Amino acid sequence: MSTANFHDISQLRFWDEAEITHRERAQAALVELVRSNLTRTNPAWTFRRMEGPQLTPRDFLSDEYTDEDIWTTPTHVAERQMVLRAETTASTYAFIRQNFSHKKLRLPACFWQVGKSFRREKTATASKLRFFEFTQLEFQCLYSIETKADYRARLIDELADQISWLTRSPARIVESDRLPAYSESTLDIEVKFKGKEWREMASVSIRTDFHPEVKNLEVAIGLDRVVEAHSARPR
Repeated sequence: MSTANFHDISQLRFWDEAEITHRERAQAALVELVRSNLTRTNPAWTFRRMEGPQLTPRDFLSDEYTDEDIWTTPTHVAERQMVLRAETTASTYAFIRQNFSHKKLRLPACFWQVGKSFRREKTATASKLRFFEFTQLEFQCLYSIETKADYRARLIDELADQISWLTRSPARIVESDRLPAYSESTLDIEVKFKGKEWREMASVSIRTDFHPEVKNLEVAIGLDRVVEAHSARPR
């Protein structure tokens, strides 16, 4: 069943029951993969799931986002401009800082959430897998800068294999074509969309913006992209 264009706006995607079920299965499989991979490398890892609000103060967002990228409310609330979040990272950082002081935060520790994010994609189309509203699965995996283990290197191949299996498409790992100021390195996982062009499914970054003594292995996975790639795979 085609569900993509009920509004004649491909960026506003409808999802049928089979696609929702596949998204839920993909989420469960990817969460288990990240958890098992990191704890095999270091059993000291702890995992906590949390959930932040979709409506958030504008000043919570990274300066990487301009007003042209985000959906804003027409009025201020409590003298602050409110926006629909463009990613979940800011709320995860806020949750950690509000509940765990740096000295009480035992590392390594992973905080993760899954939920809707919203962006005003100028080139948003279903074929490019860029939607105005999308479901994102993100892990913020914090560890000491003195850690010798290369957690990303031990995770990313397994992650690419899992995403390939979930999309039934070949996958590859490439250097990202964009490097935000907060990242010292970002690798993307892409799959062959419709058997033709490579499309990004996930990014895995080494972030340095949480605390000077802490590194963050951020794993960001577009669950809706995974579902769309699976639904559009060659039969």
